[in-house]
Amino acid sequence: MWKMMKYGWTMAWHQPFAVCTLFVYNLVWGLALYNLIRSVVVPLLHRYPGHELSRASVQLFWIEAQFQLMKTDLIYSYLWWGVALLATRMLFSPLLNAGVYYSIEHTELNAGYRFVQGIRKLGLPFLGLYALQMLLSLAPLYELVPRLVASYGKHVTLTSLSWHVLPLIAGYLLYVFVLQTVFMYVQFGKLNGTSSSRSLLILLRNMLPIMLLAGSILLLTSVLSAAVMTSAMLWAGFAALLLVQAYRLVHMFCELWAITSQYALWNAKSE
Repeated sequence: MWKMMKYGWTMAWHQPFAVCTLFVYNLVWGLALYNLIRSVVVPLLHRYPGHELSRASVQLFWIEAQFQLMKTDLIYSYLWWGVALLATRMLFSPLLNAGVYYSIEHTELNAGYRFVQGIRKLGLPFLGLYALQMLLSLAPLYELVPRLVASYGKHVTLTSLSWHVLPLIAGYLLYVFVLQTVFMYVQFGKLNGTSSSRSLLILLRNMLPIMLLAGSILLLTSVLSAAVMTSAMLWAGFAALLLVQAYRLVHMFCELWAITSQYALWNAKSE
């Protein structure tokens, strides 16, 4: 496993164009989402009654807000903007993945050229796989969400609610994690024409090392994320802001490292 992680690290290190492209993409997405939320929250904060006003003014503010949400079409424009942003992300994410995967396979080509070629050649198949993955990821929510809502109404204390709800949420997150790994191997097969059944067979035969590899990198990334976020909260200021922005680039590298490590394992087992 450590050998595959080392190979994956080396492969990711030689993909600076892909890392920077993912960084810029997520930065633009974050700014767009931030501006949308800011356009909603800031006007509300300006209207929120301060401490100098009575409690009745605060209650009147919430009553008016509820009326605006339930009885007018004020929220519709924000919902449409949110849906548009989500649809844009769901369109661009598989296309960028196609460029990243193609870049990993064809290192002999120019970095920018192979990235664009990957989008052209694999964009449509990756888009279809992404749609199927999203469908399978969201399908359990049809049963999970009503159970969570019912649990919220049955349990009085937060502790009893947590004991009942957290296993369901953890199980769903594990399901999504495994599903993401499955589709990653199917996408590996698309790179050189390997059938999906062959890719899934490789996955099933090597499920334990694959899951250990994915879990190890996920754990390292989570520890790094926690360390950076904790440092940013304790060490506030401009330096902390620079640290968080630099971490975004490191985080994109770790995501690519997770892909390249699995690709190294897939290559070793498919020979």
